[in-house]
Amino acid sequence: MKRVIATTSAAAMYNPVSQATLAPNGMLYTAGMIGRSPETGQMLPTFDEQAHQALRNLGALLQEAGGTYADVMFLQLYLLDMDSIERFNEIFRQYFQVEPPARAVCQPLKLYPVALLMFTAVACLHGA
Repeated sequence: MKRVIATTSAAAMYNPVSQATLAPNGMLYTAGMIGRSPETGQMLPTFDEQAHQALRNLGALLQEAGGTYADVMFLQLYLLDMDSIERFNEIFRQYFQVEPPARAVCQPLKLYPVALLMFTAVACLHGA
């Protein structure tokens, strides 16, 4: 049976979804991570701030589930502006310094209001 992963250290979900779910086999699936502050619920104003906050939100969920960034297997990234990819790569490398996960990137026509990026992640938590 799946286990719902929730923490106040990551931005709350406004839709009727879980922040993440953990399968019995240790696979963790996240909802869309965006750059919203868990303290204020507000979207941060700049691309860099949103990218760092979204990645910190992911880190909080990983920690709550007993994992780390090293457990992330795949990240599906949505960028409102593909010109931001190199900036995201610089920030991404700060969180995934060794053996980064596989990743796919696409550019949607629209994201959440004022969201400049969003991603979902899949992690494999050994021993979870």
